[in-house]
Amino acid sequence: MKPISQVIAEKYGTMTKGQRLLAAYVTEHCDKAAFKNSFELAGLAGVSQSTVVRFAVALGYGGYTEFQNAMQDELKYRLSALERFELMSDTQSDGDLLEGIAARDAVNIKKNAAQNKIEALKDLCTRLTLASQVYVYGQGQASAAAQYMSAHLRILIPNLCCINQTGIDPLTSAAGIDNGDILICISFPPHSEATRHLVSYAREREATVAVICEGADSELARKADVCLYSECGDYGMNGTLAPVISLCGTLVCILAKNDDRAQQKLRRAGDAVSFVPRDE
Repeated sequence: MKPISQVIAEKYGTMTKGQRLLAAYVTEHCDKAAFKNSFELAGLAGVSQSTVVRFAVALGYGGYTEFQNAMQDELKYRLSALERFELMSDTQSDGDLLEGIAARDAVNIKKNAAQNKIEALKDLCTRLTLASQVYVYGQGQASAAAQYMSAHLRILIPNLCCINQTGIDPLTSAAGIDNGDILICISFPPHSEATRHLVSYAREREATVAVICEGADSELARKADVCLYSECGDYGMNGTLAPVISLCGTLVCILAKNDDRAQQKLRRAGDAVSFVPRDE
């Protein structure tokens, strides 16, 4: 996904005077433009509504709605947690926030279903069943998704290390990774230096690298053997993890569904939880 500013820069030479005015406003005030309809944006930029629509099409989008969605997607990765929170708190009541975040999560979970091929999920499940050792890592807030996935995978896979739970830096935690192992890395922009080094190290050691990231254009996707894509929530305080948690849960379910040994382990885990000693 190219930044809006880069798309504008590439098309700037062919723009009309009105489109260049609009380009300048969007570049400088993307945080405000992303939440305005075409009429409101036209007024802020001092151009006509038709110019706004033609501008979106000139940039290669199917229309203004698609352009607006692209601006909002970019803000998820560009704004700080406080800035995302302020964008919502300034314009919505508490009730609107509750309904709005839930609605956006539902949309984003459906996007996950549309953009991930079932073959990729099955491929990762097969690799997991054959792996000697599985390492799971989530950058930043995605650590919660990594720990959620690990909690379920531990029941199904004997040799699993959740790097986020080791208490030491990611590269040291995965120092023993080797050919035959798998690293699952969950990360969204901005990808940290530690995350990039971890993925590069796993590749250098000839381990399988699977990533859950923002899209096919991600720098991590280009380094991975298996790629799954997820929305990472929208604005709120830190966005929400509902979409990526849903994807992680789907992966675990597919693994269990297609592996008889995994199903047996789940049954045993259930029996263990409900076990009552005979003398009680």
